[in-house]
Amino acid sequence: MSNVSSLNIKIKVRSQFLSPGVKYGVHLVFKICGPRKFLSKFLYVNLTYKMGNETFHAYFATWRDEEWMTIELFRFLNNKKNTKFEALLESFSQYYCGSGAIYVEGLEFRVIHSVKHEETETTENVQQSLKSNSNKDDVQQPQDDHVMLKRTEDDGKSTKFITLHEVNRKNYLMLSAKEVLYDSSNVKLFHLKASSQSRFQEVVELQPQQVFRIYCKIKTQMLSRDTNYSCYLIFKLSEKCLGLHCPVKVRNLLHRKNKEAKNVYFRSPSPWNLHDIDCVPKQREDGWMEVNLWKFSSINELKNDCIPVNLKLICYEGTMSHLIVCGLEFRPM
Repeated sequence: MSNVSSLNIKIKVRSQFLSPGVKYGVHLVFKICGPRKFLSKFLYVNLTYKMGNETFHAYFATWRDEEWMTIELFRFLNNKKNTKFEALLESFSQYYCGSGAIYVEGLEFRVIHSVKHEETETTENVQQSLKSNSNKDDVQQPQDDHVMLKRTEDDGKSTKFITLHEVNRKNYLMLSAKEVLYDSSNVKLFHLKASSQSRFQEVVELQPQQVFRIYCKIKTQMLSRDTNYSCYLIFKLSEKCLGLHCPVKVRNLLHRKNKEAKNVYFRSPSPWNLHDIDCVPKQREDGWMEVNLWKFSSINELKNDCIPVNLKLICYEGTMSHLIVCGLEFRPM
């Protein structure tokens, strides 16, 4: 196919040769013409396609070997003798795949075995399934008996707030958005909003931007020593937010040699876009959403009596406009 931005490939799938009562994933096998460098297992390609009147996206292709890749299009339970599906492949992202041609080898049907969270096919069910199955691995959120700490900055003027809890004798910390968003006072990038629904006095709403950074330093006494922590971004999507359907790349700038970035979602992905249980947003009891950005050890990350946090969030496509950030939460694992 000579133009990745205008594929116009019609697919008709018949399941007469597949086992009845078995769930299958339908994968497109292809490769991009010309030499390609790949630094991770997945490559963002954003394949857009239609099934009926509905438009779908498959974001990540998986490397099969040095050249060929596969990308999952949809899943179905083969409960009929001759199930038929039709799809129209429209385009790959030209920005990430280049302007050259691609070779398409064919379709591959893979049996989906008993894997967690694979039993649902709608976005809503995916979120509910993820929430119910992941809660057993999370530390229970503390109740409202938190301690609010007021910290005055070195300039003697500005004041920032944090909340500190203790769960199972392990410190549990939450920092406000003003505390953790790099350059949070920049009115071109961030809009400060009063919020009665947050533990803090204010939250931050992002203005149109593709990239933002999280930068802060945590004093050692705020976290328990020799403890593994998960770092969660606490957020909501404004009613004005029309984007953030695609994944967001998270890079740890303190470990630049590690080229493997974490990918997270601010909206629940379709099952075929789900590669990591930690990448999806979950509903919290306090009405906010959370997504895991980073896991670390409080002893391994210690530098100069502090634990530095320096994360860069990059939206693959579009902007993060109207993402509302409450803060960061550090929970012992």
